[in-house]
Amino acid sequence: MNAGDAASPSLQYVQLLREYWQHNGEEALICAADLGKKLVHAGLPPEDIGEFQQQALVTLGRDLPAIALEEVAERITPPLIEVLVAYGLAFREQTELRYALDIEKRMEQNHKMEALGTLSAGIAHDFNTILGVILGYTEMTLDLAPVGTPTHRNLQHVIAATLRARDLVARILAFGRRSEICKTPVRIADSLDESLAMLGMTLPPSVVLRTELVQSDLVVLADPGEMQQLIVDLTINAVHAIAERGVITFALDTVTFDPATQPAPPELPPGEYVRFRVRDSGCGISSSVIDRIFEPFFTTKAVGHGSGLGLSVVYGIVQRMGGAISVKSELGHGTEFEMLYPRFIA
Repeated sequence: MNAGDAASPSLQYVQLLREYWQHNGEEALICAADLGKKLVHAGLPPEDIGEFQQQALVTLGRDLPAIALEEVAERITPPLIEVLVAYGLAFREQTELRYALDIEKRMEQNHKMEALGTLSAGIAHDFNTILGVILGYTEMTLDLAPVGTPTHRNLQHVIAATLRARDLVARILAFGRRSEICKTPVRIADSLDESLAMLGMTLPPSVVLRTELVQSDLVVLADPGEMQQLIVDLTINAVHAIAERGVITFALDTVTFDPATQPAPPELPPGEYVRFRVRDSGCGISSSVIDRIFEPFFTTKAVGHGSGLGLSVVYGIVQRMGGAISVKSELGHGTEFEMLYPRFIA
């Protein structure tokens, strides 16, 4: 905010303080209330409102050198309070509106993903049955074909392609599955160590893996295999995002949601949660597509470079764990996936 700008809130503030000093008028108090709202819309953060008022008071004090600053402040207390009250009410209203819009957006996203999961799982189940028939008849025919002949080799290729298709179907079913899984206490730090040890042997030296484990003993209820799959899929996604050159950071801590102080995401009840974040130093995700990244088969990669199911599977796993996942990204500044899981304490 530029105090020299005739339209700036800081200059308006000084002017209305002068007006109140001279006339003690109600009009100045009305202007003070309007200014409090303008400060919120101008983006002045709550931690700066005190300094903003102090600067305006000092500026007014320079016009009145014969009067102590304490006396000046005492006489213009009403507009000072009016600005603070109006600012507080407007800031609260803006925060509640943003939260309501966020809830609406996330609930809409959850409903869409649930519908996509149901549809995908239904199609995948039928397709899996067809693949089973193809695989069965191909294996029987393979037994009749002489080894080493073109027919035998061709049938082996058919079987290999069918098995790849079944793996793809399994990933679709993993996204759309709504049945209960066998959950056991899982220490996320252990799953992370095992997954990164396995991945570390396949990643190029230009990929740097970092961990920020504020608490390494955090436990959640999950399927151990699914937890490892989640970590692997997110890591592979990050490797692609940084084009195999950059930093991937894994962070682990806790967060407690309370309606009075820090409301929980709309899909979660209040309580203590394990927060697992995966950040990359890649190119970021465009705001035009970020709402679609968890959809099955959606991908920003070139044709032939990914099925578009990795993040869909991650989304499904988090949902089955009773958690929530969100993503923050800015073009040119990387991406962060944040997962929240109910903390398990034996």
